[in-house]
Amino acid sequence: MKAPEWNDLRYFLELARSGKISLTGVKLGVQHSTVSRRIDKLEANLKTVLFDRQRNGYLLTDAGRALVPHAEKIEAAVLSAMEESSGYTDSVVGTVRVGTPEAFGIKFLSPSLASLYAQHPNLHVELIAQPQFPSLSSREVELLVTMERPTVGRYIVSKLGTVNYFLFGSPSYLASHPTIRSIEDLGAHSFIDYVHDGHVSMQYQFLSELVQPSPRRVFSSTSVLAQRTAAASGLGLVLLARFVAGEEDDLVSIFPGEPLITRTLWIAAPEDLFRIGRIRNVWNHIRSVVAAHPNFFGQT
Repeated sequence: MKAPEWNDLRYFLELARSGKISLTGVKLGVQHSTVSRRIDKLEANLKTVLFDRQRNGYLLTDAGRALVPHAEKIEAAVLSAMEESSGYTDSVVGTVRVGTPEAFGIKFLSPSLASLYAQHPNLHVELIAQPQFPSLSSREVELLVTMERPTVGRYIVSKLGTVNYFLFGSPSYLASHPTIRSIEDLGAHSFIDYVHDGHVSMQYQFLSELVQPSPRRVFSSTSVLAQRTAAASGLGLVLLARFVAGEEDDLVSIFPGEPLITRTLWIAAPEDLFRIGRIRNVWNHIRSVVAAHPNFFGQT
């Protein structure tokens, strides 16, 4: 058995994460035939089959799954060595892909990056801000801010804080609908919610926790910013974190001193990548962003 080369392992890891030859080729900037040839070479060198080739993609065999953690350790070592030998010992160089909830990424992380880049001008952040949290295991992102704490896998996980959700409605909606004095009155009202079809994290299904037996939904969206806009137009009531609702007068907090739903916010990174300087620096920056807004995020 011949020891595998790093380049072959790089192709192996990308294919293991994407499951498709074409996507791996796009990610690595090569033709899909090159990917196939590299995988065939690796399997020949190791004298084992790493992928079950199916019509809808490539699935790891038992041997393939066993190889992944070893290949990831080599990947992390290579990335760390490249960083240390780059000559930027006092700086941070390279790209970090960060997954966050939509509003967190737009309202907090994006505006804060100017200060981070001022310290590290050779850093490049790619932000994936969406309601369905990207996968750490497939390395869609390298850092993840999430309400779903990873419980399986080799990850560094830390609690960022808590997010409280309040009930909001527009002045026009509240003036034209029955008065709300208690939670029991909500059954007579219309609601704006997430689309719950698998494209949104289960952690966002909080409206069903609040209104029993079932809320009357008049508008749904995968975007919380779209929900806010619809609520401000008078379409219905909506549950929002205060930093999404903002301080404009187009929305009124119905129970202003009473958070109706609370969720925990976590930050996570693959264990093997955490020692890389650019990953740690963005991790620390995100923690500082949350710490700077104690009015929006409960303390850890």
